[in-house]
Amino acid sequence: MLHPVALSLVAAHLALLLLGWWALHHLVPDTLTLNLFGHAHQVSEVHRRVIDRTVEISLLLPSIFFIEYLCTGWAQSSVRHLLVERTASGWSDVACYLFQMAPVWTLVTAIMSFGFAYVSGEGLRQALAHATGLKLSIAGAPLALQAVVLFVLYTLFDYWSHRLDHSRVFWPLHRFHHSAESFSVLTAARIHPAMFTAVVGAVLPGAFLACDPEALVYVGLVVIVIRLLVHSRIESNFGWVGRWVVQSPLHHRLHHSLNRMPINLALLPIWDRLFNTWRDAPQQAMRIGTPAPYRHGAGVVLDIWRDYCAFWAGLKAMTVNRLAERVTSPSRGP
Repeated sequence: MLHPVALSLVAAHLALLLLGWWALHHLVPDTLTLNLFGHAHQVSEVHRRVIDRTVEISLLLPSIFFIEYLCTGWAQSSVRHLLVERTASGWSDVACYLFQMAPVWTLVTAIMSFGFAYVSGEGLRQALAHATGLKLSIAGAPLALQAVVLFVLYTLFDYWSHRLDHSRVFWPLHRFHHSAESFSVLTAARIHPAMFTAVVGAVLPGAFLACDPEALVYVGLVVIVIRLLVHSRIESNFGWVGRWVVQSPLHHRLHHSLNRMPINLALLPIWDRLFNTWRDAPQQAMRIGTPAPYRHGAGVVLDIWRDYCAFWAGLKAMTVNRLAERVTSPSRGP
């Protein structure tokens, strides 16, 4: 029998979904036009984008909570960690999840990322085909084959997107995700809204390869499941599966450790092994987090803004330094 607190969480989750559904259709237009630096950027099908994401999370999240509960028991579960222990870091996970469920998150993400987070892979593919004549498609092939090919391609681009996140330029934004001092299933939702690198991981695969929409749906569901599981409180390295097939929670904990090493970046260990960023995980959990101070809880809004400013300050400083190097470097001879 489920713990009463877990049952209360399920009821609250369903109530939040109903409230979000009402707010989306009554308060948010289906097409948003953003005027940024004199240029109009239109975000269409806002309702569909939000609903698709909400349905996925509402179905998968309770399932992952239940799987974790079966593996760890009540004492170590994310539900108890979030609702009974109520650590500051845990409340940040809850706050980020609630922010992402709110319809306004789409608008905030579009503004802070200058629309990059909602670039269309289909549009890029058409532009690429028009410019080069290159048209790669697996549409019409068996659905299972399409899903496998797309998943492998997606995880490759996602690896390089994550590797960019750990670069000096984009780290101030990705650091927000690493600020978690303890894992919970909801830690997967601790993502900065200025998701510039999402263009690499989420958009480019669709720009290079066309497939049936159903394949995209299945791959998206699998990716969400993996992301939720690797942030769970299950203390397992999954044995040979975690070393070769799919990343485990303990391997991902090593990635989140305080040393900030760009290791275990991929959803599939094969990419880390190929590009020399794979490290085996210890048999038990280790300390995670980042040396940078974070307010946690409702203060995540201030943390998001601080990291956003740090990103632009770092980008400006790097640009100025590069220009200064060009000016001061001796000119090359003929």
